[in-house]
Parts: sequence; C-alpha cells; structure tokens
Amino acid sequence: MKKIISLISGGFDSPVATYLMIKQGFLPVCVSFITNYENIDKFKEKILKIVKILSTYIEKNLKVYFIDQNSNLILFKENCERKLTCILCKRFMYRVGSKIGQIEGTNLLVTGDILGEQASQTLDNIFSYQSIVRNTTILRPLIGFDKLEVMKISRKIGLYEICSEKSDFCTYFPEFPETHAKVPVIEESEKNIPILSLINKSIKEAEILEI
Repeated sequence: MKKIISLISGGFDSPVATYLMIKQGFLPVCVSFITNYENIDKFKEKILKIVKILSTYIEKNLKVYFIDQNSNLILFKENCERKLTCILCKRFMYRVGSKIGQIEGTNLLVTGDILGEQASQTLDNIFSYQSIVRNTTILRPLIGFDKLEVMKISRKIGLYEICSEKSDFCTYFPEFPETHAKVPVIEESEKNIPILSLINKSIKEAEILEI
C-alpha cells in the first residue's frame, strides 16, 4: 500500500481530503502542526480522535507526527514581512511534509486546500507553494469543492462532531494577510530565517505516535 503524507488539522477539510485518499488505496502518514501554546493537549487529543476515525476506513494503525510550529512562527513574525506570515507558514509545512515523506518513503503529499477558502488558498498563493517541493507531488482532492460539500462528507464518515469541536485559533494570523503573493518577494523575506535548520529541528523534536 502506497504511503502518502497528509497535512492534517482539526478542521473539516484536511481530514476529508485524507479520507478521500484512503478510499483511493493510500496509507496516510499524518502530520499536524501546533500553532497555539494554549490547550496543546486538547488539540492533540482532537487530532488523535480524528486519526482514529480515519483508521477505521483502512483497518490499520496510522502514524501521527506532531510538529511544534510556534517557535517557527515567532521567527516568521519577528523577521519577515508580517503580511506573509500565513504563506511562510504554509510553505514551511510543505517543506516539513516533503522531508517526512523522504523518511517515510513517499513523494506524495495531500492537503485540504479549497480554492479561495482562506487567504493562503488563493491561486497566486497556491502557486507560490509549488516550487519549494519539486520532488514531491502535491495532491488537493478538495480543490474544487465548497464547504457544504466537505461538511456533508464529514457527516457521512463520522468526523463532523469531532471536527466541530472548538480549536484554538492560530495566534500568529496577520491583520492584513497577503492574498496575491509574488514568489520573488516571498523568497526575499525567507532569507531572514534559517529554513533548513528549522526544518531539521522541527522533525527531530517531533512527537511521533501510532494509533
């Protein structure tokens, strides 16, 4: 069974995207990023409940990597153009996911992106993620869905109640996020942070569980 790296949050979209890939015969390795220092245990518990439900559709235990993104976001916020924080965060998540893919033996990565759903999911911003993981294929099974369609699937597969539980909002979200970022501008901002060392540190310090 081919593995796939799933960037999974406590919302509706990424768990449903992961479910759709399971139905296509893939074994997800889940990677979840902690973006709030408050109620970390509650957040982890929610993710593990989601993964547990997903595991019932594949009848296998699933591996979960928890990455502490807080320290990285602090650096992004303090050293980079503030309106780019979400884009820098997402690009970093893709990089970490790609690196974990190398460890797990896969070059496939799935996200819960819905076109235009968030500031980080406009066409321009989605384009800005492509070049950073050239050896990884990014799959977006929900790209043309709307939120109601995603929630309908979530209800059908037993994820709606747990995904509806309140999650702590990311405390690093900029007041005016960039919606049409240009790659040269992003790359210039990224020169202010030690990306490779942050990736290695994040993975080295990851909490890895199997349920």
